Amino acid sequence: MLQKEPNKRILIVDDEADVLDFLKIYLGSLGWDVTLAATTNDAFAVLEKATFFLVITDIAMPEMDGYEFIGNLKTMGVPSQVLLMTGFGYNPKHTLVKIYKTTRYPCLFKPFNRAKLSEAVRDAFDLYHKENEPPAPPAP
Repeated sequence: MLQKEPNKRILIVDDEADVLDFLKIYLGSLGWDVTLAATTNDAFAVLEKATFFLVITDIAMPEMDGYEFIGNLKTMGVPSQVLLMTGFGYNPKHTLVKIYKTTRYPCLFKPFNRAKLSEAVRDAFDLYHKENEPPAPPAP
């Protein structure tokens, strides 16, 4: 995997073309550099070539669910922040319980609230880049 580096790149992984299109247009309009992957295999190939400050992944996908995907990202040492998304908002307690017990990553529900989406991306950007800062010198 590539080393962590300051950047404005977001990788979005989802098997739904409309979701990918919306996120590329919306987040791109906010100044983010957005790359799309329709499968987790495509995402792994992209991650071998570039570092992203954020990976946004759907939870329910055909070949590998989002939980397994982010588990693999961590095993591989991918330094990106992670944001989950799901269209299963009708039963949020089940999804949220699994997220907070297993991953502790933020989750957005489709259809997206644009303000929450924008805020979650900004928070991930700040957290990723804060971790890149050198430690502050000791107080005198």
